[in-house]
Amino acid sequence: MTSDGEWPTLTEATVRELARSKSYERGQTYYERGAVSDVVRRGETVRADVEGSQYQPYTVTIELDDTGVARTDCSCPYDHSGICKHRVAVLLTCIRDPESVREQPPVSTLIADADRETLEELLVGLAADRPEVANVIETRLTTMGDATTDTAVSVNTESIRRQVNHALPKPGKKGHTDAYAEAERMANELDELLEQARMAIEAGDGETALDVLAAITDELASGRWANLLPYDVPRVFEVIDDLSQAFIEAVLTAELTKSEHDDWEERLSEWDGQFDYYMGGESTLLAAADAAAQGWDDERVQQAMAGDLGEGDFWDDNDVWYSDDIVTARLSILDRENRIEEYLNLAAAAGQTRAFARMLVQEDRIEEAIDYAIERFSTPDAALELAKALRANDETQAALQVAEHGLTLDGYRKDTLAVWLRNRAASAGDRELALEAAITAFEASPSVSTFEAVAELAADDWGPIKADLLESLRTESSGGTRAAQVVEVFIREEEYDDAIELANRTERTSVIEPVVEAVIEERPQWVISTSKSQAEPIIEQGQHDSYRTAVRWLRRAGKAARAANDLNEWREYVETMRDEHYQKYKLRPMLDDLLEEF
Repeated sequence: MTSDGEWPTLTEATVRELARSKSYERGQTYYERGAVSDVVRRGETVRADVEGSQYQPYTVTIELDDTGVARTDCSCPYDHSGICKHRVAVLLTCIRDPESVREQPPVSTLIADADRETLEELLVGLAADRPEVANVIETRLTTMGDATTDTAVSVNTESIRRQVNHALPKPGKKGHTDAYAEAERMANELDELLEQARMAIEAGDGETALDVLAAITDELASGRWANLLPYDVPRVFEVIDDLSQAFIEAVLTAELTKSEHDDWEERLSEWDGQFDYYMGGESTLLAAADAAAQGWDDERVQQAMAGDLGEGDFWDDNDVWYSDDIVTARLSILDRENRIEEYLNLAAAAGQTRAFARMLVQEDRIEEAIDYAIERFSTPDAALELAKALRANDETQAALQVAEHGLTLDGYRKDTLAVWLRNRAASAGDRELALEAAITAFEASPSVSTFEAVAELAADDWGPIKADLLESLRTESSGGTRAAQVVEVFIREEEYDDAIELANRTERTSVIEPVVEAVIEERPQWVISTSKSQAEPIIEQGQHDSYRTAVRWLRRAGKAARAANDLNEWREYVETMRDEHYQKYKLRPMLDDLLEEF
């Protein structure tokens, strides 16, 4: 969202990028039938209800930033790639019917002028209705209330343990249809508890953070919950990883004696072994144990912070894979304590170019940051990260300059960088740069949405640019998901011969199927031949679970035969197949129904 509260740049092309084609189409249908209601925007957050297949409407949340959509969420169970149809419908409402969105002040604004008595009544009422709120209040007030003072804070570890036990899955949940939802619930509740430790760390109170983390870990390390959860829920692993990161920073923030350092190293190593069951043998807390052992007196750390090591010289052959995590925690602490030169020296010695550049921006050394990025960055992802940091500091032109340099780099997230720069440059009124970024985004990840984004920006220049883009698709060798995206562009532009040529080069149904559907009228003979080649192996091999798929292919062949006035020949083909495979009792009635249909 822009600083003056105006809507950021939102386009339908951007929504297409966020969603799979089917989700976009269904979301558009939901929008058109008026399924979206109660759309409210509070600051950078938009929430809405969308009527779906359940009795209760789904709740959609959209988080905005100055470049458009920052994050989306929906209460529906959709877990495939891209955003769901409900989120598409809400975004289309924001774009097409902005007047239907009710503007409301953020909660922070609502309570800004409220008196203490009113807020107390509100909080007590919430806690009475929701016990989990009472637990959070108890923990936060006990552990964080005096975190910024010099007095040691007493931690209510029993309250924390109760909340951990409430978060853990209970016996009898294994194999339950909601096992994944149970895992997500556990992860979310644990993350709220970890936030207590993070708050203490930010306040410089490492001792309190360690007490909170120890109470959490004591309950988790028993492992009695591990066999109750699926092993493929990323959020659970993320939370355990966050626990490790918090421990690293806590042991480096706390003022510990040599004996206490040794004790924490031992405890963390022991806990690490107890996590083996769920983590598949991967270390969980060894990084924190090493951080406890090193403290700040490690000789290499002291040399690096003093600037006595050259760039990248911090590392040696004995360093383990998690050593970089410890450096990251040290940099966070140095930043918090405003030890800027030590931060820059350590970042340079450890080869953390992104952290080095971010600190230059933070210190308002903008020209240095730009020069450093152009000289040292080698991936689009690094350029994107710094560009966002510059934009957050209201350095728009510097952000565009770094992002433009990123377009010249190859590697991870080039398409994401190009889309970000396209939207940001368009918002800044730099149409030429926005168009350059849009073309790069299409070339890096060709799709209907990136194609349409170029068209929007090209305006009167669209003709020759469009020809060049299509020619680039013809000359490249597309495979995998990229082929499926490319073929959708060909279909959109009615370049049917190119679409067929690409479909012929691949065996992927995701590529062949949309082409067949698109050219039934225009290329019926190809559709008939291709559909037969898809159906025949299924029937010949007796894949009875896939007979319906085979019949769908034959139905497409029938539609094409009708378009080509060859329906009698098609009927003879299907009848012959039915007679030759009469013993396949599941298939025979399906073919009879198909013949009756035509």
